[in-house]
Amino acid sequence: MDANVRLHWNTTTHKEIVAQYESILGKRWPYGDFSTYTSGTKRIPNTAILADPSKQTRATVPVTHYFDLERRCRDCKRQFIFFAQEQRHWYEELGFGLESDCVRCTECRKKQQGIAQLRERYELLFHVEEKSEQQIFELAECCVILVELNVFTSKRFEFARMLLNKIDDDSELRQRREYVDLVRRSRSLHTPATNNPMNPSGGSGVS
Repeated sequence: MDANVRLHWNTTTHKEIVAQYESILGKRWPYGDFSTYTSGTKRIPNTAILADPSKQTRATVPVTHYFDLERRCRDCKRQFIFFAQEQRHWYEELGFGLESDCVRCTECRKKQQGIAQLRERYELLFHVEEKSEQQIFELAECCVILVELNVFTSKRFEFARMLLNKIDDDSELRQRREYVDLVRRSRSLHTPATNNPMNPSGGSGVS
């Protein structure tokens, strides 16, 4: 590799990283063998684009080029590509540190972001002292979805049912299909994986 080319650590092999470190800093590599951390990365030939080190966060070894990378998603285990243009966006526009890496495919990243938003909404509603019926329903819905996503344990279904039972018997909300569906889901011990966490379909009753 050309001495003036400095690639991101997730793009290189252990041997290349050691050679680059020793060439730039003029001293021996001190960290031992970490080839297991680089064995899963494959850069795709002829996909390199220039990087702008001045826009990157400060690093011992700034990056001069990005390559498209073949990756395997940590969650779903499917193959995906971490594109060079996306890396430039991460490290030069969003300000992510060069120590960060992409370990999930786009779909799983969106799911993670959705979970984070859902948890934030759950926490917000949980701490509302005087909840409206709609807020009670939404809190129960967040709770059920988070159980279905294995973020919460199935014990939280009991809390969701308690919330749903707080809604007045003569409330219009109890007549909705969404309410009936949520009751059904809150009674489930095993939840179908096909549920869409960000757009739950609807109809259940409580017990």
